Amino acid sequence: MDELKIIAVDENNIGQEHICCAITDKKGETCVSSKKAWMQERFPDGLVFRKLNVCGKVFIEYIPAENA
Repeated sequence: MDELKIIAVDENNIGQEHICCAITDKKGETCVSSKKAWMQERFPDGLVFRKLNVCGKVFIEYIPAENA
């Protein structure tokens, strides 16, 4: 088994990172691209997105309350 690693997804690597772990809807790439666009807009507001390098829904996402 590979070593578990927490990956910080941000404006610098969002294009290369797999985030469908955050998408529960089964509509595919449209949902993923919409989520990534939303995240790009929220990073300047303090959005933090961390994921584990495993298959499945293992991530944490938060933003300061004043920007939520």
